[in-house]
Parts: sequence; structure tokens; C-alpha cells
Amino acid sequence: HDDTAPPKSKNPRDACMRAVIARLGNLGPLRGTQRVFPSRSNRRRITMRADEIQQGDLVGEVALVGDGTTASPTELGWISLGTSPTELCLANTLPTGQTFRWRKTSCGDWVGVIGERVVSMRQAPTDVLYRVHCGPHGSTQSTDHDAIAEYFNLAVNLSDLSQQWAAADVRFRDLQPYLPGCRMLRQDPSECLFSFICSSNNHISRIHGMVERLCAGYGTELFPDGRLGGLLKAVPVNKKKEATPQKKQRDADAAGAETAEKESLEARVSATKAVVVSPSSPPATPSVVAFDLLQAPGEPLGTFYSFPTVTQLLGATEEQLRAMGFGYRAKFIAGTAAALSEKEGGADSYLRNLRDHVPYRDAQVALTELPGVGPKVAACACLFSLDKHQAVPVDTHVWQLAVEHYLPSLEGKTLTPKIMEKVEDTIVGVFGEYAGWAHNTLFVAELAHVRAALPEELRTPPRAKTPKEEKKDTMKSPANKFLSEEQLEVVVKEESAMGSPVAKKSKKGKSENKFLSEEELEVVVKAESAMGSPVAKKSKPN
Repeated sequence: HDDTAPPKSKNPRDACMRAVIARLGNLGPLRGTQRVFPSRSNRRRITMRADEIQQGDLVGEVALVGDGTTASPTELGWISLGTSPTELCLANTLPTGQTFRWRKTSCGDWVGVIGERVVSMRQAPTDVLYRVHCGPHGSTQSTDHDAIAEYFNLAVNLSDLSQQWAAADVRFRDLQPYLPGCRMLRQDPSECLFSFICSSNNHISRIHGMVERLCAGYGTELFPDGRLGGLLKAVPVNKKKEATPQKKQRDADAAGAETAEKESLEARVSATKAVVVSPSSPPATPSVVAFDLLQAPGEPLGTFYSFPTVTQLLGATEEQLRAMGFGYRAKFIAGTAAALSEKEGGADSYLRNLRDHVPYRDAQVALTELPGVGPKVAACACLFSLDKHQAVPVDTHVWQLAVEHYLPSLEGKTLTPKIMEKVEDTIVGVFGEYAGWAHNTLFVAELAHVRAALPEELRTPPRAKTPKEEKKDTMKSPANKFLSEEQLEVVVKEESAMGSPVAKKSKKGKSENKFLSEEELEVVVKAESAMGSPVAKKSKPN
């Protein structure tokens, strides 16, 4: 009997930790890792740490090591990137449509692929931390740090630029306190270009799926270390389906058997991750087995792949890509890979030359010569990978904020390439040579989940739909029984490019449409005729 041990407490926190320790004991040996049972004083310390847990915070991971003490993030392999949240906020950078390779975990960290590295990122109160789980042959901690710093474009001082933009523009000054660290990435040019070919007439979650399928189909599999074991990808709460009455009843019956102690545990440490570290492992590179204490909702992280090189993409045929769900984008991916491979010096040399030696407008024009690359996709590639900091990709979000805050005279006009260029020039006139970076904060403020969290007076009001947009909605209606989802997307793309809802013909009777095949064009004409649209009736395409 230990007379120095503190008396048994009825404090809920102690009850919480007794449940934690009991569960650890019941789990049994995990892949040969030694089970450890902290002393009462260390249990109390872990409980206090659990009280302080915040999503993605420095103390968001609790570790039990061989001597029963807790381990710091550094001891668990986390390394400082040396940048403040005002320079880099992960939540305002990674899930905002620049890149589609990152997965948020149920404990608030981010896991993604940078080149041939699988990397975890964590937002700390005064820093950003990272862990590299695998990398190219011969990589070191120094080369890993340099690669991550380059990816996040840390050579650019965002804080200084933000002060200049705030002085130049009231809208930016009002948004800045709510959206710090909206940083532009410096991605691999080939990866960025093909990712945004997939983005055509698409939404972010579907683009994520397409990019991952492209990587799994043609990229190289990567093998991260065991520190990712047991982590789950976060599941958006708003996508959870409503339970049926029968399931609700079953859940209610099962809940009746739960104890109050377990409910208290769930309330306190639902996001806590416990890590058991082998006592023989060195602190900087521990042998870690991770698992969720309470099985927080989530999905497996899945397998990781590098983005395929242009050479690897040459093995992709249009038929294969269509079968994988890429729709009309399939021929653009295959066609762009073939076109880049024929450039003098190869694809990588050609794209690096655009980055290092070609002015923005010339680089944009050069990219639009590739199959499926329009002005907006080209601007994205220029801004996110080719160091063209003044590039402003104009989509519906940017168009809406431009009309509301900068160019009210464009209200009601159609978004043509000429108007897109005018919007770009206006934003560059306000913010200068790094206008693309400044526009990023304005763009992030228009994303639905961000906009909803802003004060009412900072939310851009919804814009009334134009007749053309109403036409697109009609074309997407379930009443249209002739077109598949992929064919509908082709129609929208065609109308946007041609400036007309009618498939135009040349005098020779041949289609001038570079997006639709003759068979697809026939389907479109048939569908429009059946829907009663004001289309001049024509014979079947020649």
C-alpha cells in the first residue's frame, strides 16, 4: 500500500481517466507494442492535458511512453516549419480549391502528398508543424524541410503584402482579421495543370475523387511509415444521412446500456488520439502505433500515390479514362499528355521554361493551346504553379465578388473571355503585382462554409441568375431524359465556349464544335428539340 498516493477522487476527470486506462488495458497487445499503465499522478497529468485539447492544437495528441510519462509533439516526430498562422493557416489554404491531394484527419491534422513525400501537417497556436512519413531515395530532414517550404511558397512574406493590400482596399481590410494566412501554393506544374483539367464544370469533392483515381491508376504507390496507422479521414457532419425510424429506435435501445461514465468520456476526449511508444525507440523517430480512443467518426485514409508524370499519363487512353468516370475530360487528359510529350526538351522542361522565362499573358496563351485548357484553367496553373503572382482566375465566385465590390457596371453581362480579362485587370489595378495572392483571400471569403461564418455585413449578397444560367439549370433538370450527367457537362462546356445554346455549323455542314463528337452533337440537338428550346430544327449532323 502506498501511503503517499492521493486518495481516490470522485472528480469526473479522474473517472474519465480510469475509463481511458481500463480501455487501454482491455485492448491487449498491439502489433507487439508493450502496454504501459501510468501511475496515478501521470493519469492526472494526462487528464489535465485532455482538458486542454483543441482541434489541431499542439496538445491534440496524447502519448504514453514506456516510463508512463507523456511525450511532446517534438518527441513524436513533429518538426517546426517556422512560420506563424498569419503567414500560413492550413484551414484557409489546403481545402480552398488550389490543390486536391490533402485529407483532413478526424483529429484535425492534414495528410497529403508533396511530390514523392507523404506529409502530415498540424496547425499550432504559433507555428505550423509537419511530419514526413516517406520520401524519395536519399532525402534528408533538410531536403524535406526545403521541399515543404517551397510547396508552401514561404519565400513570399504574406504579412507585409497583406498590410499593403489592406491600405489599398477596404474590402480586403475588413476580411483580413477573419481570414489570416490565405497562402498561395507553389505546386508541380504538371500536377497542377492536369488537376485543373479535371476541375472543368466540377465541384471540389468530385475533383478530389477524380485526381485520386488518376493517381491510383497511373501514379506510383507510396508507403508511409506506421505513424499514420489508425488515423481516420474526417467525415463532414453535414453529409451524414438522416437515420431511419427503425435505426433511431435501435440506437436508442443501445444507448440505454451506456454508462454515465462513458458519456462523460466521450464528451471530453472524443478527438483525442492515444499513441503508445516503444520504450526502446529514440524520441525523434519513435515506433508508434496510433488508435482512436473513442473510434471518432471517419473513414480510412486509404493508399497514397504520387501524381503521375506526363510519361506515365501517356499510358492512359481516352477509353480507359472514360471508364474511370472522367467523362468528356478523358480526351483532354490524354490529349494534353500527348501534346506536352512532343514539346522540345519534354514536358517538364517546357513547363519549367514557362515558369522561369515567360511572362504571364504569354504563358497563359501557350497553355490554352493544349486540349481542354481554357483561360481560367490556364490562369489557375499560372498562379498555383508557374510563379505568375498577378494571375487572377475568374470563375463564378470571383465574377460575383467583382461585380459586387469592384465593377458594378458589369452587372447583367455575360462572362466572356474579354470580360474575364477586364476583371483581372481591375483587380491587378487595385492590388498590384501580387494581385493573385490578394484575390485568394477575396475568393476564400466566397466559399459557402467560410461565407456562412463571416459577419452578415461582410457576406457578398447572392446574385440573381442570368437567363443563360437559368438555361443551364433547365438542361440539368431530371426532366431531360436524353442526356447523361457526362453529356450534360459537355453541353454546358460547349455553350460557355461558343456563347450560344445552339450547336453551330459551318457552310460545309461540318461541326465547328471542338468539344462534341458528331454522336454527342446529335444527342444534344435531339434533347433540345424534345425540351422545346428555341433551336432551329436541323437534320442529323453530317
